[in-house]
Formats: sequence, C-alpha cells, structure tokens
Amino acid sequence: MSSGLVKYNWDFIENYSEEEITYFLHLEGKSLEAISKIRNLDKGTIQKHIINAKIKYRYLVKSSSIDELFKSLAQADKSERVYVLNSLDRVNREKLKDFIKRNFMDLTLKNKESAIWIIGELRIEECVDILIKGTVNNHVNIRRLSVSALGKLAHEKGEIALIRALSDENSQVVSYAIKSLQKLKSKRAVQRIKEILSISDKPYIKKACEEFLTALEHGETLGEGE
Repeated sequence: MSSGLVKYNWDFIENYSEEEITYFLHLEGKSLEAISKIRNLDKGTIQKHIINAKIKYRYLVKSSSIDELFKSLAQADKSERVYVLNSLDRVNREKLKDFIKRNFMDLTLKNKESAIWIIGELRIEECVDILIKGTVNNHVNIRRLSVSALGKLAHEKGEIALIRALSDENSQVVSYAIKSLQKLKSKRAVQRIKEILSISDKPYIKKACEEFLTALEHGETLGEGE
C-alpha cells in the first residue's frame, strides 16, 4: 500500500514503529476512534502518533515521484532537509541517490547546490567525480559545497582536489578544504597547510590550520557535522 512515496506492507508490521503503525492506519482512512480500538490506545496517544508521523513523512506523502521529492528538498531549509533524509527508508534513499547521479548535469545551479549537499549527507561515493569537478566550478557556492561534501565522503580519490582547493581565491573554500583534508588525515597536505598558516591573516583560517596540524599529530579527525 502507498500514499505518495510512503509505501508499507502489513506483512512486515514488525519492522514499523508504534507511530508508523498508527499513521499507516490513518493513511488508510480509518477514523481516530477506529484506530484507538484497533491499537488499544487512547485517542490522545493516537493523535500524538499521527502528528509526529505527519511531520516525519510530510514530504514523502506530498511527492508522487523522486523528482518531486528532490525539488521539495531543494526548497527546504537545512534542518528540514537533514530531518527528511534521516527519515527516508532504504528504497527511497537509493532512488534519490540514483536520481542525482542520472540528472545532475541537467539541474539548475540552485538545485545542483542542493544535490551536492545531499551527496555529502548520503555519502554517495559514486558521485565523487561530480564533487571533484565541483571544486573548480566558476560558482563559489558550488566549490564550497563540493569541498565540504568531499570531506564527508572522506574518499581518497578527492584528496588531490582538496589540496588544490587550498589555493582557491575564496577563503571560505580554503577553510572547508582544510577541514575536509583533516577528515582524510592527509599527510600530503601538511606542507601546504603550514605555508597557509604562516601567511594567512584570517583568524579562522589560522585556526583551521592549527587544528589540522594538531589533529594529524595526535591521529584525530573532525567529528560528524563539523
């Protein structure tokens, strides 16, 4: 059974949370009273389940295709996107990955920015070449997002591109490149980052350099979300 991109099968009810079971019954058109009796739960609990699940699944219910879901995500703010991506089931997650891989070149600039961010969040290693190309894009946001996403993937194939990004004319791109190289524990970047530390007049660049060198010395990497 399905509603938009939300698909469920009662044969696998053991895989669903209490809230999901309640919500799926709601999607089938059952009344609050009926669900309360079926689930043997009070109406207040049923309402809470439905409200929480509506928040979790609102983008999936409204989207009839992965294309629509992607467009909705592209328009949402970062916190919304993170929440939706974390709520995706395996099938829709794979479909979203495949959509980005197949359609990236045809996306608008703004949607490419969203796609690159999603590549990083979902760790889509098959898209590492897209990110590498993005590090030399004419648009600074594409470069910055690509450099950041390469750090999230921590794929060795992106190391050279990140080292090259240390020479970017935009200081934010440089800062993100340093942080991403720290996640890769890049020894090849040490000399260049020492040079940047000695010549940069920007406190946040110096701080990123110092953290990189200290972390490498102690075998540390940046935590998730940084």
